[in-house]
Amino acid sequence: MIPTDWTYEEFSTFAMLYAASINTDVEPEDEALIRQRVDEDTFKKIKSVFGQCSDIKCIELLRAYHDRYMADEASRQRLLDDVRKLFEADEKFTNYERELVHMFKMVL
Repeated sequence: MIPTDWTYEEFSTFAMLYAASINTDVEPEDEALIRQRVDEDTFKKIKSVFGQCSDIKCIELLRAYHDRYMADEASRQRLLDDVRKLFEADEKFTNYERELVHMFKMVL
């Protein structure tokens, strides 16, 4: 069952966990950065949901929130900026990471 009552912070935490996992498991550095954005209870709640989702379920969940948090270009860009910050955190925004952001944008 897809949760339908998430705040933007909960949703964006989930989206960032998904983006960080696209090419591999979520790295500890990425998790630490995501964790800084929300309180510990929220992070644990969202990480638990994320841990139970298959790739297709993650995409379904992201799409379920489309009208709420990505209905226009400004709101989509806000989320993509959050994801880009995650990839740029190590000060190396590689071509591969650019492609991941592009793939993530297509999912949205």
